Amino acid sequence: MFDFDENLIMAIVIYLGSCYALYQLKHEKMFDKEGKFKCFGLNQGETVFPYWLVTTMIGLFSYYVLVVRNKDSDNYLLN
Repeated sequence: MFDFDENLIMAIVIYLGSCYALYQLKHEKMFDKEGKFKCFGLNQGETVFPYWLVTTMIGLFSYYVLVVRNKDSDNYLLN
């Protein structure tokens, strides 16, 4: 039905691991003192690095890096 390649599976593992680690860390740029998520914005009490944005960027970047890395190794093997 769906074809999950090795890159996608590894990116999902990295994404879930980073979500868990960031949630456990609860960095002050993403969470308030009560442990609740900060809203996205530029006002006081808001952040430009919300949890959902950081984890989404980690997921996309990790998939991109894995695809590029494997493309380079494939081209190396073909030459």
